[in-house]
Amino acid sequence: MKNSQHLGFWFLLAILGFFAGPLLRSGPSMENYLATEIYETKMAMGETIGGWVLGFAEGIFNDTPVAALTANIAKAKHTQEEQRLSARVAGPGGEIMSKMYNSYLQGLILQAYVAAMRLAIVLFWVATLLPFFVATVFDGLMQRSVKQAEFGSLRPATFTLAGMLVIPIVSLPVLYLTLPFSLSPLLAPVWAAVVALPLSVLVSNSQPLFGR
Repeated sequence: MKNSQHLGFWFLLAILGFFAGPLLRSGPSMENYLATEIYETKMAMGETIGGWVLGFAEGIFNDTPVAALTANIAKAKHTQEEQRLSARVAGPGGEIMSKMYNSYLQGLILQAYVAAMRLAIVLFWVATLLPFFVATVFDGLMQRSVKQAEFGSLRPATFTLAGMLVIPIVSLPVLYLTLPFSLSPLLAPVWAAVVALPLSVLVSNSQPLFGR
């Protein structure tokens, strides 16, 4: 599998997770899930940063095209009259399906809000940990320079293996956006520590772009 296909697989999995999440919970359960997510974010990141995370999510919902999208989703929900019509046409099963449809659409809106919150968390940690990642890449480049200066070999097999490890680990923040369960935002430094070693190995065994 090519690296682009490997990366695409994880992005596709995140997209599927976004649409599958509301299927795992009823409407009230999804609301409780959102309330828990907000509470845990504030507890983990504090009132200041937690407030910024919530403000970021609200800004996306109020000041971007997402607002129009969520409004259209809300309009697509069945009204009480349509639910009664479903009951008359298809019996109790039709009414149940209509309620499930409304619950799913409401769940999508709440899922989008959770994803917006988590996107803010990811952006915060990327900015905070950026010096660490720069140092990791610099370390890999220095290791490669030492190998070249001492006529050491750059191992394509090691590069490929490190890439197979780095891609899923780097894709974890994308999956985190749509995971159907809560994870503490404070796990980000642990994730950075896990990705550091294979990333350094990947860079140290990368081939020069323009000759030696």
